[in-house]
Amino acid sequence: MRHGVYLEAWCKSTRTLKVLIVAPNWIGDAVMSLSLIQALHQDNTLRFADGRPCEIHVLAPPVTAPVYQFSHAVRAVQVEPFSHGKLQWRLRKQVGASLAGRGFDMAVVLPNSLKSALVPWFAGIPKRVGYSGELRTAVLTHALSKPSKKAKPPMIEWYGQLGAYSADVLEFPVLNVEAGMRTEACAEFDLQPGFLAIAPGAEFGPAKRWPAGHFAEVATEFLLRNPAQRAVLFGGPKDSGFCGEILGLLPLDLQTRACSLAGKTSLAQAVALMSAASQLLTNDSGLMHVAAALNVQVHAVFGSSSPHHTPPLSSKAKVYYLNLECSPCFQRECPLGHTDCLKKLHPKMVSEQLVPASQGV
Repeated sequence: MRHGVYLEAWCKSTRTLKVLIVAPNWIGDAVMSLSLIQALHQDNTLRFADGRPCEIHVLAPPVTAPVYQFSHAVRAVQVEPFSHGKLQWRLRKQVGASLAGRGFDMAVVLPNSLKSALVPWFAGIPKRVGYSGELRTAVLTHALSKPSKKAKPPMIEWYGQLGAYSADVLEFPVLNVEAGMRTEACAEFDLQPGFLAIAPGAEFGPAKRWPAGHFAEVATEFLLRNPAQRAVLFGGPKDSGFCGEILGLLPLDLQTRACSLAGKTSLAQAVALMSAASQLLTNDSGLMHVAAALNVQVHAVFGSSSPHHTPPLSSKAKVYYLNLECSPCFQRECPLGHTDCLKKLHPKMVSEQLVPASQGV
């Protein structure tokens, strides 16, 4: 249950209660933060006398801002102008000043850095909540102690604690794609609903990436079972080479029914297209969380990371994890040099669980 300590009951409020969420820099984390946002949106103690929920605004970097545009719980999204990894004190002060007169009552800072907490401080938002660290206690009004690294609670609980919500009131993240946007995206990329989506990239590092041959074997099985469908690979520009390697491993007669959109779509387009897929085959990645929040069947392969800490949050998700003695190591590259946690996870384990294309949409 909620044990609210940051905001008073606002049921009798005569003005708009506004909450600013300072968003994380990773797509998966952004999706998982929606559980907290949904809880704030649904919280009866934050509603007005006429039943209206509070207004939730999000300040997000360009890479994650599109995620929040698909949430019905978010009123508005502002894209921050900061360069990744740079302090930019003056620019953050300017952005804070632009928010100062907009009546925000509380800010929840999801990233753990000092710089991410500066804008709400410069804006003079009266309640500023975040985890302690990086000498930022002075700019937060409520600095919470981080759970121990050994405990590593699920990320939705990590974020939920910033709103004083316990696990039992946190719902799975939900993304909503309008039918017209889905149809438009499919038409633009010449796709029909029901295709197999594949997200083989792993921006964090190769220790999270299943081998190209394993992806190709599962894709081949899907294409053989579903002769009217295609396999579509997703990712950013950095994933295009690996996606090309997977395509090259498909049987020649099936290669015409597979394509790579790595680096060719915006995130918003990728979300819209993902909602039309019958299922997604993926590493532990941002698109894994996107598909889960869209209620798409997910086949998630885990190696160096933990399916307890960052699982795909959906009743339709299947996790494949060998749970070797050396995993999860949370390293970018295998410290033992063999990546057995992924190489020994045979593609047949996944292909046996594929659903027919007609059942996935």
